[in-house]
Order: sequence, then structure tokens, then C-alpha cells
Amino acid sequence: MLKGSYKDECKFKENLLANNYNVYESAAHPGMYIALSKIGKTKRGNRVTPTMTMTHFLPRT
Repeated sequence: MLKGSYKDECKFKENLLANNYNVYESAAHPGMYIALSKIGKTKRGNRVTPTMTMTHFLPRT
């Protein structure tokens, strides 16, 4: 693989929630979200939903 090239698994759809947080959903696997546990470890994307606070990220300004 060439440096700087990405596969579809690396693409995420950013959604803005009503509480001004962002959630990131996989473009290749709809329904799977990025999530971090309390100690900073990743959670399995198929075990989380956008309503869980572990999927909420503050947008950069």
C-alpha cells in the first residue's frame, strides 16, 4: 500500500448531535461508531450506539 492512501474502512461520517457533540460512524459499515472507554481504550463499534456518551466527541474549533 502506498503512503497516504486509505481504504474505505478509514472513512467516517461525522454527525452533529443536538447536544453539540459529534459522533463518527463508519462509512463502510453503517451502524458502527468510534467509541472510547473511561480509561481511553477503544470499544467495539458494533456494541455502541450514538446515544452512549462514550461515542460523543467535542468538535474542534
